Amino acid sequence: MAVEKGSDEERMILGKWIKMGQGLIVAGSAMGDSYLDANIIRPDDIEERSQNYVKFDHEIVEKLPHLKGRFRWDLEKYYRDRFGPYLPKG
Repeated sequence: MAVEKGSDEERMILGKWIKMGQGLIVAGSAMGDSYLDANIIRPDDIEERSQNYVKFDHEIVEKLPHLKGRFRWDLEKYYRDRFGPYLPKG
């Protein structure tokens, strides 16, 4: 079920997506299109974070279909313009 654009739920979900993808190579894809490249060897902790991010990315695009296909830089700007400069805690 899609989340209402501009809602607090959108703020929380998008903020989590932004935070989860910080510093990950897989976070360079557009929302809903992230994937794990088997040719890239990652330390175990980064591998686990990457797997969790990709799974979350594919799940939330169902809730935020209006953001599907947009890239991180654009979504970070979208977030700042609507919700301010601070990401949600937690």
